[in-house]
Amino acid sequence: MNKRLLAFFCIIPLLACCQPKPAPIDDNTKAEVAINGDKEFHVGCEQGSFSISFTSNKDWTVTSDDDWVQFDPASGKASGSPVTVTVSYTRNPYVGERDTYVVVSGGDAKGLVQVFQDGDPYAGAAPELKSGDVLQANSPLVEKFLTEVDYPDKTCKEYTKVFDYYGGFDGKNLTWANWETDWPDGDKPQSYSIRWKPEDMESGKMMLHLEDELAWSGDMEIKAGARYVNITNLVPNDKYTYRVTTAGGKVLAQGSFTTKGCLHQVFFHGKVQKRGGVELKGSGARNARDLGGWTTLDGKKIKYRKVYRGGRLNEKWSPYPLDEQGQKEVLFEGIGAQLDLRGNSDVMFEPAVEGLDHCAPVIEQGGKTMLVNDAAKTKECFEFVVNSVRKGKPVYFHCSLGRDRTGTLDILLLGLLGVREGVIAKEYEVTYFAPVGYSVSISDQKSNPTPVFKNTRMAWVYSDVVPYFWELAGDGTFAQGVEKYLLTVAKVSQKDIDDFRSLMLE
Repeated sequence: MNKRLLAFFCIIPLLACCQPKPAPIDDNTKAEVAINGDKEFHVGCEQGSFSISFTSNKDWTVTSDDDWVQFDPASGKASGSPVTVTVSYTRNPYVGERDTYVVVSGGDAKGLVQVFQDGDPYAGAAPELKSGDVLQANSPLVEKFLTEVDYPDKTCKEYTKVFDYYGGFDGKNLTWANWETDWPDGDKPQSYSIRWKPEDMESGKMMLHLEDELAWSGDMEIKAGARYVNITNLVPNDKYTYRVTTAGGKVLAQGSFTTKGCLHQVFFHGKVQKRGGVELKGSGARNARDLGGWTTLDGKKIKYRKVYRGGRLNEKWSPYPLDEQGQKEVLFEGIGAQLDLRGNSDVMFEPAVEGLDHCAPVIEQGGKTMLVNDAAKTKECFEFVVNSVRKGKPVYFHCSLGRDRTGTLDILLLGLLGVREGVIAKEYEVTYFAPVGYSVSISDQKSNPTPVFKNTRMAWVYSDVVPYFWELAGDGTFAQGVEKYLLTVAKVSQKDIDDFRSLMLE
């Protein structure tokens, strides 16, 4: 072997022996954790990460009480050298700022780093609306069903096509196990947000003014500091103008847009409930829609914002479904009267929103039973609707789910106005797109284990009521059958019938 190379290998062990060794860590020494650098971090609302540095003379862990921060690595061995840990944080889904402590623990010693994350000023904002946009007013799921299906008259007991469409409680995509979190919200109209530049804002509350070409307008207060306002419940095939102003009169946003669609769906907010941190579906006033927009056999059109049908607006067993915002939305829509069709177990004798005219005749069952056995109460319902429209107070009628008793009155009103029976069948089946508690009763879990929406046009109310009206019509139209019922069975006056048609049709 080369002598120089041999000498080199001999020197290596000597060098190793001469290298300084790390001082042994005494388990009996006092635990110490020292944070190097910043102990407070301010981050934006979007997800991201930053690094912290520290030393610990004991084995260490990094933790937090909040799951929106994660650490890499999250633990390690004692060392006299600085340790670097990456702190990752998720997007803040809330408007308000949030904060948390990052805790570095080594033995019984701790070091704290506080993290402040900005709130997202657009948290909860719907897709942005810009002046000149053409917007889909109602749910695309409902739009697809209504535009593709065409039911001939007098076929309600033969078949239904509603199960060919996603968006209802079908026992396949949606089950008893996932309905509270996975419901697709097919019964809710589309929402959009009007936004403005933060540099244009002034202190104090703001005001939204919205109006359309149908002579409707509404004003809604916007809380101070907001960067947007959501709008919904839009009438299809309409043109709107909007303006957002500060308390001092400065215009923050203004413009116009048009809408498209074939149904005026409405939704009014309720308090959102959570379980295990997961937001549950079903809050608010659901399964609700305007009777307006449908075309009659003689080419006339039912006016919008006169009569609405839907699920319950208030309950005995809780203050839901409407919260304070939902109550304001009812008034913003222009609704001035409430007709409660519920029975003794859950009827309420006061309105869901203070100031609404109110009627509650106490009806236990829908279908032909409601029309015949409770003919006097059906008359009371019809007269309340007519008088509300006469007074210029749009009326919202409902039972609990907005399905059976509500469906019975809905068939009667649309039929009297001259909508073709096969079209009424489609309107009736839109309830399929509403969540559990509306399309499917929660109490039916034992009898409906699949579960599946059962109240199609082939079953129960529709197939009970419609043949009855056709029988009364004889060789006449469906509208004539309904009118004969109102005159001869319910004993409604011809004037009320004529006035209703005159006020509702254009």
